[in-house]
Amino acid sequence: MNGADYIENQVLTAKPHQLHLMVVDGALRFARKAVLAAEENHFEQAHFALDKSRDLVAELIGGLDPSQQPELVEQLKALFVFVYENLHHADVKQDASYIQNAIKVLEIHRQSWCELIEQIQDETTQESAIIHSHDSLQPPHHLEQVDQPHQSRSWLT
Repeated sequence: MNGADYIENQVLTAKPHQLHLMVVDGALRFARKAVLAAEENHFEQAHFALDKSRDLVAELIGGLDPSQQPELVEQLKALFVFVYENLHHADVKQDASYIQNAIKVLEIHRQSWCELIEQIQDETTQESAIIHSHDSLQPPHHLEQVDQPHQSRSWLT
């Protein structure tokens, strides 16, 4: 399996939260490449890296679902538009400081995303443990119900 097949397999088998992280990581990777290229005055390489980073940020914007928590989606959209615009300005003005702004925002988003996923996984694990512990609870042997009729001792007949 070559590198391209491996990445394709990862993408095809990833859960949505993992795909989001992959796209963020890709945008960061290309933005960092653009910074290095710009610092060495390789503006054509910087342009191609910025173009790929912008494509990935556009994918982040396009992946937002406004029917789910519309206020949060609008905030995320504004954040990603800010990143996209900074990457565009960096390309047009050939100024790496705009790329640094975009990288900072993407890094903060990535960290927050990872913390959110970890928190959700912890909660899911705890809920699963509670469910399994309730499933495994069995009444003590002497309290098991039997199929024979039981005469209550609380009522005198």
